[in-house]
Amino acid sequence: MSFYRCTAVSLKTTALDFKGNREKILAAIEANGNSSLILFPELCISGYGCEDTFYFPWVWEQSWKSLLEIAKATSGKTVIIGLPFFQSPYLFNVSAVLQNGQILGLVPKQNLAQTGVHYENRWFTKGEESRNYAITPDGSEVPFGSLLFESPDFNFGIEICEDSWVQTRPGQYLVEAGADLILSPGASHFALGKQEIRKKMFSESSRNSSTAILYANLDGNESGRLIFEGGCMGIVDGNVKQEGPKLHFTDFESTHLDLDSTQLRSNRARNFRSSGTREFRSRGKGLQRIEIHPLKSQKDFNNGVQVSKSDLFQDFTRATSLGLFDYLIKSKTKGYTLSLSGGADSAACALLVKAGILFSGKELGPKYIESLGLDPKNLLFTLFQGTENNSEQTKNSAKQLSEELGFTHAEITVDSEVKSMLEKISSVKGLIPNWKEHNLALQNIQARVRSPLIWLLANLNGHLLLSTGNRSEASVGYTTMDGDSSGSVAPLTGVSKEFLLSWLKNVYEGKDLILPKINALEGILNSKPTAELKPLSEKQEDEKDLMPYSLLQKLERNFVFLGKSPDNLLESQEWSDQKEAEEGKKKFLKLFSASQWKRERLPPSFHLDEYGLDPKSSFRFPILSDINF
Repeated sequence: MSFYRCTAVSLKTTALDFKGNREKILAAIEANGNSSLILFPELCISGYGCEDTFYFPWVWEQSWKSLLEIAKATSGKTVIIGLPFFQSPYLFNVSAVLQNGQILGLVPKQNLAQTGVHYENRWFTKGEESRNYAITPDGSEVPFGSLLFESPDFNFGIEICEDSWVQTRPGQYLVEAGADLILSPGASHFALGKQEIRKKMFSESSRNSSTAILYANLDGNESGRLIFEGGCMGIVDGNVKQEGPKLHFTDFESTHLDLDSTQLRSNRARNFRSSGTREFRSRGKGLQRIEIHPLKSQKDFNNGVQVSKSDLFQDFTRATSLGLFDYLIKSKTKGYTLSLSGGADSAACALLVKAGILFSGKELGPKYIESLGLDPKNLLFTLFQGTENNSEQTKNSAKQLSEELGFTHAEITVDSEVKSMLEKISSVKGLIPNWKEHNLALQNIQARVRSPLIWLLANLNGHLLLSTGNRSEASVGYTTMDGDSSGSVAPLTGVSKEFLLSWLKNVYEGKDLILPKINALEGILNSKPTAELKPLSEKQEDEKDLMPYSLLQKLERNFVFLGKSPDNLLESQEWSDQKEAEEGKKKFLKLFSASQWKRERLPPSFHLDEYGLDPKSSFRFPILSDINF
């Protein structure tokens, strides 16, 4: 019998940080000295999110130089690692197979991700354009294309990320050709519930082919918008044997799949059934077969099952706090400043910064933040900017929340600034604005006057400014441009208000795994969401200005994610009050069309759910439109 330890590494990378990425890769190789095979994620040498710099020759050149350095560390082991590779006239997304200091072959990605947040076909060409060999920068030839790597008792093939998600997977003909193990290096972004989809997909693929699959993924906020969730997996005969940590704050985590090659082949002989199609048989026979040195075997192994447990709320806490933590560290700033209003959204932002501090202390050590020259107590500065339209309830909730979280908090009033601006513009217009005729302008000036003050505070703190808007508000433009929309990053724009309120309730009830029970949330959750921009006597409520948030979420999802026709946007069974539903539909369509220009100008946000509205990474919509049947 031959036993092999196959290791998938989830890795934190930074776009274009060749030195930093290389050092983490080399550290992971050293840490896994007993592994026979080590799989790294897609494009981890350069970073996945290099965007249009993928066109630059120096990016390919630096990637190749890093590859040669990494190859020197592969004595006695096989390492698979991703990088961009140029073979004139095309640029490819490839995985390089390294063994004993040599580059054995380059496998290009066959299917490019081009939906949702991905635009790979902007930069890369499908692997079908590759030749049987590549000329490397030093002039040597390397096998290039669909490759099967063979040794006397262990064969493996590679399908890169999107290749594993399409209907006709490269793995299907690799298995037909004799692969015992399919390697799937990925750069698969986080979305709530997506890991469960991956498990089902890989499990079914493994069961159908009676083979093993090893999946590696990036982790963390790599380049600003996308958060990768790690969660490497090892699957054998349809069963998830190992699942690694998700959304970890560490530089890398290793997940081991220990394989008995004799047992693998015995199971395949017993259970494997050919696809029966000429296509797979011919493609399998047409593969280049690369003979490799036998993988380093080991005497024994531990095949215990380790599967992580999570839920949507916990995944949200981890993903968003990790996104904020990485954003802070990689931007090389001192912390965040937040206009804390006493409402749900700004409270969620404060909680997520705190969660990042707690997670980093738990996973990286209690002194990690200090080692970066940062003060944990000053990573967030909160400011309440009150007007005569703010209640004592929201003012007190903001103060109590910040105190419970241990952050610095201050309070100011901005009525004099509002009054000064109104007086100046009144002299220009020759009128005094009033609530009956100038309602929107009087609301907006209160939000806008807060922006330069909170920006000034953020600049003096050396901080990034947090923008607090959620996806529900973004969809209908319920935000004041250059007011509450101001910020460096908008961590909540990827999820609905309905979800945020449920998550806050979960935290308040003490059910979050990292955040403690926060008493200040009681007052926030028991109050109706309000912008507090109208006189208190009017009892302004967001859902009165708009519609119930749950109705808004149904309309938004049906339109953006499901693509339902505007004239049939909501089924009758989806909302009990048909008059409210019809009025909500009309308002939603009008506001959504009119608000794209606002969405174009919102700060960078994280992709957190099954769909998003960020026009840079998720949903493109015309700035000028008129939905009219």
